[in-house]
Amino acid sequence: RVAQSYVIATKTKVDISQVKVPETLTDDYFRRTKAEKKKKTEGAEIFQQSSKDYKVSQQRKEDQKTVDKQLTDAIKAQPQLRQYLKTLFTLQKGQFPHRMVF
Repeated sequence: RVAQSYVIATKTKVDISQVKVPETLTDDYFRRTKAEKKKKTEGAEIFQQSSKDYKVSQQRKEDQKTVDKQLTDAIKAQPQLRQYLKTLFTLQKGQFPHRMVF
């Protein structure tokens, strides 16, 4: 996800009707798992926090590659869109994004 302050709306459209999303992508697939809360106990255990780092599963990596490959193929089908998406967007003095048409 990207913050709205970094996004400029355009009229450019990419045909994603050919993109096939894997069946495993559901709401539960994107839901975060809640960490177990430990009961407070006496002693040094209070200060010892064992944080479990999130590891991306192999299934998620494969799903991401599958969807990304299809999206990049759709972007490559549009002339000059790939270069357009790579360019750094900046505004100069006197330029107003709500008045621009892309």
